[in-house]
Amino acid sequence: MKAPRRARDGQGCKGVLQIRDLAALPFASLLSSQSIAGILPRLGPVTGAAGRNGPSIMNKMPEGAGLGRRALIAAGAATGMAAALPAQAQAPATDPARPILLRGALILSMDPAIGDLPRGDILVERGAIRAVAPSIPAPEGAEVIEAAGRIAMPGMVNGHIHLAQSMQRGLSTEHSFGGYFQTIVLRHSNRMTPADVQLADQAGALEQIAAGVTTVMDWSRETMSPDHADAALAGLDAAGIRAVLAYTAPPIPQGGDAAAINGRMIAHARGLLARRAEGLVRIWTCLQGPDFTPLAPALADMKRLAELGVPIAIHTGAAIYPNRKARLLAQLDAEGLLNERLQIVHANTHEADEYRLAADKGVMLCSTPEVEMRMGHGHPAMFQAAAAGMKVSVGTDIPSMVGGGLLPQLRVAMAAELHRINVAALAGGQGVPATPPVTARQMLEFATIGGARGLGLDRVTGSLTPGKRADILLVRADSPLTAPRSDPAGLVLLQAGPGEIETVIVDGRFRKRDGRLVDAGAAALFTRLQARAEEMAAAAR
Repeated sequence: MKAPRRARDGQGCKGVLQIRDLAALPFASLLSSQSIAGILPRLGPVTGAAGRNGPSIMNKMPEGAGLGRRALIAAGAATGMAAALPAQAQAPATDPARPILLRGALILSMDPAIGDLPRGDILVERGAIRAVAPSIPAPEGAEVIEAAGRIAMPGMVNGHIHLAQSMQRGLSTEHSFGGYFQTIVLRHSNRMTPADVQLADQAGALEQIAAGVTTVMDWSRETMSPDHADAALAGLDAAGIRAVLAYTAPPIPQGGDAAAINGRMIAHARGLLARRAEGLVRIWTCLQGPDFTPLAPALADMKRLAELGVPIAIHTGAAIYPNRKARLLAQLDAEGLLNERLQIVHANTHEADEYRLAADKGVMLCSTPEVEMRMGHGHPAMFQAAAAGMKVSVGTDIPSMVGGGLLPQLRVAMAAELHRINVAALAGGQGVPATPPVTARQMLEFATIGGARGLGLDRVTGSLTPGKRADILLVRADSPLTAPRSDPAGLVLLQAGPGEIETVIVDGRFRKRDGRLVDAGAAALFTRLQARAEEMAAAAR
């Protein structure tokens, strides 16, 4: 694929950045005018740089505002992927015409019609699951993988991640919500060229694959221009992951050149939609939501994007949001915007009847438990939303703070919810429940079939069902961390780590095998990521 053109310094507007200019940029999608006004005095003068048809800015930080040695060292955390990198060059592709038979695994199908098989086989043909049964004869010419001692399960679905921030891994270790925006959004995201976005998205997708995630929803505030969007797609394509790219469009009412920029980006998005209606990577949109701006312009932006006919993802309902609206979901419903093409992210503090209303309208919700609890968004809404009947996924959110795929998020969420239930029971003079009401299987459902429903992809992935695409994990049940095997769901959720996720198949192709990524260029990619992360950290001082 043709490499995207790099943005050139010196394009776009120069001089001191004004509030209206910052608000017009795509990465301002989580900033209100009040919060922008509060942040700008601490940033100093800003000069401009742009990609094709879209703005970016280069911040010149005040003396003493550098990230420091500790943050620069943290930027090197991406090299922790070394254990999953190829030991030697290997063919990154699988012959799609050759059948694959996974033989003798313990199968967690996540399909109630199939159930769990204590020993079973899975046949993959031309990227799809053809059969799941106790025993399947190997077709002529099939590649047979002996999977005894392994647990076969669907690949996991990460419902919300800012994938390009993989280049800033570790920089938000000690950030508050405000610190994250001041450092990551305003000093890093806005500096990323299209080449940076392609590099970070590919590396971030490979990290997710290494951790057993086969589908990601990339909420990309870094798609600041059509070139950036093309670069993000190139990175996702190169990694071989199933993905939804949520394309950011600048809000028209914010002033500056946003209307013209928006028009060009919407036209570009329409072209992408025509080419990406099906396949491994699909297109959504993401937008500054009503909890960050006055209601009327936010609703106008949402109605404009709704004309594209694809889902819109917005952040809502967190306790820390500066312009959080009372009964926002009810207001969106009154405007005809609460429907099956809306994903609300976080959504921690909506009213109970609003979750039921959203469920009735088919709205999708994604919780990111660890980031939400650390930054003050509130208790994860995933359990209340699921109980109301909503389609719920789980995400990792910001790679600058947390990584490691979905298993850590599921553990945090399970512990948080059980803690809430136990505290309430004790406060009411009751004992804690004799049987914990949150189970390991329920948590794995959030990450597999539930996560697929939460992205509208449950007919494609999320369970080991014949006819669906072959997104499959083999998890070692005989390692020092997982033996002896007793409860398979509990073993995966609470005992296994990325090292136990031995095999990852995406759309019928091996992406991780024998514990290592099969992409022969992965080691060089992460070396480039490390070097570029150090350059950006130095420039952001």
